[in-house]
Amino acid sequence: MEVFFQTTAAYKNFTLDHGLPLLLFSVIFIGITLYFYRHEDDKKFKVAFLISLLPFISVLSRMILTWYEGIFIIQEELPLHLCRIIALLMPFLIWFRNKKWINTLYFLIIVGTLQAIITADLQYTFPHYSYILYWIFHSSLVWLPIFIIINLNFKPSKADLFRAFLVGNIYMIATLIINFSIGSNYFYTRQKPPGGSLLDFLGPWPFYIIVVEVLAIILFILAYLPFHKRNTEGSIYKPS
Repeated sequence: MEVFFQTTAAYKNFTLDHGLPLLLFSVIFIGITLYFYRHEDDKKFKVAFLISLLPFISVLSRMILTWYEGIFIIQEELPLHLCRIIALLMPFLIWFRNKKWINTLYFLIIVGTLQAIITADLQYTFPHYSYILYWIFHSSLVWLPIFIIINLNFKPSKADLFRAFLVGNIYMIATLIINFSIGSNYFYTRQKPPGGSLLDFLGPWPFYIIVVEVLAIILFILAYLPFHKRNTEGSIYKPS
């Protein structure tokens, strides 16, 4: 148990510590997606639910382990980053087969959480628990909507895109209020991640927030393009 709490070498993006978990989880989830492609929808929903439990449990586990280690602070460990909120919601949305909000969160996951995989905000490497939980959490959360879209034929619409953008902006305002109230940096609306990220290329605070708004619109549209023609042609698909 102690090995998961020991200080390791500092994590660096675009190294083996970055590429290996990306490759490993991609192979695993591509395999799962292809294996269940021809199964019935009920089984696919059950698999999607099980996948959704991985980020859900990862969020709770991190809170428990930081508390156990004595480093839990409300400024960092509350589940108030948007991807953590989404992780806590997804099992319930899938259980109740809520197509509207699953499609809406697709945009926030693909555009937001994917960035956390490209430039991971980590301090330690394997086998520290924060490293393990980070990759389980973000990898499973990104692959979850991909599994649902491919295997259950979900088709995010323009309405879902606009709803995702609205929700993202409402949440950004909410985190700004929270961050300046308790000195936190949830959703990175008060400052950039200390470990480095794509935000480093977007100017100082608060200008990078404005740039992110513009980029979000562009990336949401790009995330919608695979479904544009299919939605235009219509669909007879009805979720179970």
